[in-house]
Amino acid sequence: MNQVGKNKRLRSIFSHESGKIVVVPIDDSLLAGPSNGLEDLRNKTKKIISASPSAIIGFQGSFRNLSSEISNVPSILNLTASSTESMHTRKVLIGSLELAVKLGVEAVAVHVNISSKYEHEMLRILGEVSLECERFGMPLMGIMYPRTENKDKTDNNYLDLKEKEIKKYSELVAHSARIGIELGVDIIKTQYTGSIESFQYVVDCCNPIPVITAGGPPLLLSELLDNAYGALKAGAAGVSFGRNIYTREDPEPYIASVKEIIFNNKSVDEAKVFFTEYYLNINKKNNYNYA
Repeated sequence: MNQVGKNKRLRSIFSHESGKIVVVPIDDSLLAGPSNGLEDLRNKTKKIISASPSAIIGFQGSFRNLSSEISNVPSILNLTASSTESMHTRKVLIGSLELAVKLGVEAVAVHVNISSKYEHEMLRILGEVSLECERFGMPLMGIMYPRTENKDKTDNNYLDLKEKEIKKYSELVAHSARIGIELGVDIIKTQYTGSIESFQYVVDCCNPIPVITAGGPPLLLSELLDNAYGALKAGAAGVSFGRNIYTREDPEPYIASVKEIIFNNKSVDEAKVFFTEYYLNINKKNNYNYA
């Protein structure tokens, strides 16, 4: 019986006829503070929602305080957190399935950093939440990253390995994702490996669970669209771009151009043209001056 509720909630997230999703996280102000475009969370959220993403990811405070702004978009409640003021790689449980039900969200998310010295704690959290999700019929997104700690307490995302030995990096990403699948997640969010071929290996290792890619640090528009295109061609179910969206003064054309790739199977060049036209239309409509 619980599977009926889970499937209904998943359909609301994967509502586009393409079966793909474009998710926008707005939860980084807990992680890194109210900065880089998230100072005025209400205003930025309004702009993000105006582009109709498939879903947003946030913490309970956002869903409580911005309920009117986000009422028409599916919501994914992040149940784990950490802050850059302390040990960023150590995600702890800060919510519950009861809270998720009260907030009326469509799914919950748990973040696990594989290879961290705190991995065992995060795996325990994921396993326990997964069992609760089955009880409540709640979809679970596993945010599964290969990430560990450097000696200076910064996080190590294996970028050197990604650059020098992409096969080993893709195997590490695939292992991270598979752990989430074995613990019962319904959606995998993980790092893009850098090429269609290497990420296809990750997607194949996750079949039949849908995989979406994180965006990482802000990129040039062409790089952002290249990553979205590469992920789609590798078989990904979509993308989850946060910093590459909310750091923009006006995120709407960025979301819209990514949707052109993910939903409408457009090329990167076609999406760039669409972005320019969309941007100019917003400029005229709102009488903005971007000079």
